[in-house]
Amino acid sequence: MLRPAAPKEWIAETVSYVRSIAFSPDSRTLAVIEADNFVIQLWNAETGEQLSMLPATRPYDKAYAIAFSDDSKTLIAPHYFGDIIHWDVDTGNRSLYLNNSPDHSNDRLAISQDGKTFVSGDPKEGELRLWDAYTGRQLTRFKAKTPFSGISQHEPKPMKGVYALALSPDGKTVASTHDDNTVRLWDIASSTEIVTFKGHKERVNTIAFSPDSKILISGSNDNTIILWDVANKHRKAILIGHNGSVRAVTFSPDGKILASGSSDGTIRYWDVNTRKEMAIFASGHTVDIKSVAFTADDKMLATAANNGTVQIWDLKTREQLPTPLIAHHDKTEAAAFSLDATMFASHGADTIVRSNEGGVRTTWKPHSETRLWTLPTGDELLTFHQDADSLAFSPDNKLLAAGTRKGIRILDTNTGDELFFFHTGQSHGDKLLFSPNGKLLASYDTHAETQVWDVTTQNEITPLNIEEASGLAFSPDSTILANGNHQGIVLWKITRTGMHELGPIPNSRRAFSEGLAFSPDGKTLIDSKPKAGKDVIQLWDVASGQDLGALPGHAWGIPSLVFSHDGKILASGSGDGTVLLWDWEKIIAKAKENKGN
Repeated sequence: MLRPAAPKEWIAETVSYVRSIAFSPDSRTLAVIEADNFVIQLWNAETGEQLSMLPATRPYDKAYAIAFSDDSKTLIAPHYFGDIIHWDVDTGNRSLYLNNSPDHSNDRLAISQDGKTFVSGDPKEGELRLWDAYTGRQLTRFKAKTPFSGISQHEPKPMKGVYALALSPDGKTVASTHDDNTVRLWDIASSTEIVTFKGHKERVNTIAFSPDSKILISGSNDNTIILWDVANKHRKAILIGHNGSVRAVTFSPDGKILASGSSDGTIRYWDVNTRKEMAIFASGHTVDIKSVAFTADDKMLATAANNGTVQIWDLKTREQLPTPLIAHHDKTEAAAFSLDATMFASHGADTIVRSNEGGVRTTWKPHSETRLWTLPTGDELLTFHQDADSLAFSPDNKLLAAGTRKGIRILDTNTGDELFFFHTGQSHGDKLLFSPNGKLLASYDTHAETQVWDVTTQNEITPLNIEEASGLAFSPDSTILANGNHQGIVLWKITRTGMHELGPIPNSRRAFSEGLAFSPDGKTLIDSKPKAGKDVIQLWDVASGQDLGALPGHAWGIPSLVFSHDGKILASGSGDGTVLLWDWEKIIAKAKENKGN
């Protein structure tokens, strides 16, 4: 991201999002729209060097679409507030600036491959217009023939809003997707609708024409990809394989291969002729890692993401194993593994976005049950007909703690029966944690009281002066509780008569980081904290409070820190969607070697 006080200076640790990219026809230059910095970057595609940075003419007037001219010498960019700018690729100077065009701040835009025209779509009313990218003049307004249908009986008027646009390479056709889940084709010469394709059950996120303009592909929230025959106006095939919504589709230059990207974390290749899946280019999680667990023999690692997806990994080969057949949700409220990764519990809800910017209406289909599965197969064991904002298994897998708005339910994992209930009077939407001996249960939240209960007597033993915590950890022998809050880490001694404070770890200020764990021998405390714009794993000596060093590697927060059962591997799960494995014996040996330096 650019430093505001010095527009030519980059802050490397700060993330800015890429909105769009385009290659020049000669493949020498890559153009990138920076969504947060309101600039376009030009890069040498062969050397990776930045050629120039093209700023917006007006504040916050970001580019909406980019395309190169046929000779690769000019970059054309329609902007948010209507400006159309042509840039000289060699010099980085403006060769044409049109500032009298209509405002496109509420429109969807797509530009032709030669950069001569672009199309705009209204996300509210669904109107499409074609524009001259060299004069800014409106060339035509498209007329619909097929009525737009209402999304549901609760919508008083038809929904027409445009969500995605594409222009065919031959310049003859515009494709659009709408809030009624349709895909429509429009003839540019006559400015009229050609056909309305119906087939997707949920919103269509992305469309693309084949290089010869004969096939249109569409990807939807219903997890499917549909191939449409443009000339004959019918559906050619449905491609099924993704386990999440399809967010991006594209053809290879020869039109023989289709690539699709999905919220399930995969990029899949498809043979256009046979319509069969060829390969999975990438796999894994693309959203926050919520939980991590090792199997008892330490041969496999289970990971769960914020959307409820579960992946199993072979630690010897580092390869992903078949995905468990676990139904996940758009939004997972709570999820937890047992310590031996043989059980998984989750509670979530599904959402369907009925409209987008300019009138958001979201229909929720809440799931009022918590579900329990076995791993690695994903067989469903039980359904608990109640809400859960947080979940935790006891070490022996016999109990499941479920945090609710009024307290914590303790459930029998064999029968699903509620054994007892802790009336806390507050919501437990963040974390629950059993002690290693299974006798204590702690709940914590950045904005709620930290509470500790004796599970055997069902009595609360919380000290009066304990701080609210973003992270908690029990020592392996269950005699110490580490409380991590925005000020730092405070250690508490746990005895038969209650808990008393041992004192803070000096200089352990940690903001609101979540991850916190003791090493298997209880001598080292492993924390997570922000440092230089990224999150690192911080090591502390429990006895002396000495800083033992930090482990960089993740880009975002690190909520999960888990040791293998043999104590040799530390796994860290991050909000950047990755899980890193660390050789603990080498790390702690190096930390002790450098101790005092």
